[in-house]
Amino acid sequence: MDPCKEANVPEEQRPRLPLVTITDPRSGEKVQVSKTAAKKLTKRVQRQEHKEATKQERRAKERQRRKEKQLQLREERKKNPLPAAAKPAKKPAIAFNANLVVDLGFDDLMTAEEATSLAAQLGYLYGENRTSSAPFQQLIFTGAGDISGTSLGFAAPHGAAHHFPASSTKDSSLFHDRVGVQMETKNRGSWHRWSRVVLKEYGGIQGLSQPPNSICDLSDMVYLTADSDHTLHELQEGKTYIIGGIVDRNRYKHLCAKKAERLEIPTARLPIEPAYLGQAMNARKVLTVNQVFAILVGWTETRDWKAALQRGLPSRKFQNNAEERSNDAILNDTPSNIPPGSVQRDTNPEEVPTGPCE
Repeated sequence: MDPCKEANVPEEQRPRLPLVTITDPRSGEKVQVSKTAAKKLTKRVQRQEHKEATKQERRAKERQRRKEKQLQLREERKKNPLPAAAKPAKKPAIAFNANLVVDLGFDDLMTAEEATSLAAQLGYLYGENRTSSAPFQQLIFTGAGDISGTSLGFAAPHGAAHHFPASSTKDSSLFHDRVGVQMETKNRGSWHRWSRVVLKEYGGIQGLSQPPNSICDLSDMVYLTADSDHTLHELQEGKTYIIGGIVDRNRYKHLCAKKAERLEIPTARLPIEPAYLGQAMNARKVLTVNQVFAILVGWTETRDWKAALQRGLPSRKFQNNAEERSNDAILNDTPSNIPPGSVQRDTNPEEVPTGPCE
């Protein structure tokens, strides 16, 4: 059919690609997918199996490389001994008296790969807080409680070669969600040993204010979302700030804002504005969990939003702007002192665009 004519044909009358029935390796269920999706799923499973089969070999090679490098460094020091420089004493960290919550209540809207990416971001977040000179008093990880993504009116994109779990309930355990399973198994339950971290297994965000183990009041909470009408001008001690924990490549618009509205929690957005940045962003103001946290802890250390934003925002969000200024300078025969990509450094190695949360 002519593509121009096909565009005018109602979707339900367009020819469908033939489907094949396969067994989903994660759920064990029979699903119908296109031949292309079936091939992709097979290749994905084969890659994962190969990765698991060669894990011990890769770790052994990495250990051997480290030993060889250490031996080489020792030999170099013997040949060229240098006087030991006294390390400056590190100042003790002074905690910022506020809580930071990561809302992990969107498991039913993420693919397995996205859940794995989110688990990795939690590790970066913890490391950032642990090494900060002004860490948050507590990091709190919560599950969905009885408000899942599906209960907010959102639906996972079924029909692809992905399996999405059932919606959580008030009796669902954080440790049984896929992010929790990832942390409990492949990460060997390391988050139980993290300092300044509280794992809220049941109850979700609303469980934080419920006795007998209440941590904070709903009135002291602020849900950070790019869809808020209110700009966050400063962080306040005694408050609890919430980041929506989801990796979804921007599928679900206004997700965190709707959850905050359901819980009657006030919202705010980060001040990602030209007044602080010195220029406009060329991308949506939607960031990953660890990017948002890098900005927040940057503010607790400096009390300066410009420095905090430069610390957390990836440089590529300004790449086009810098290139345009450089091109304008060339056209005007004037030098540009802002080279492309030099606005700020990218401190986030594990970056996958999140959904509507800051």
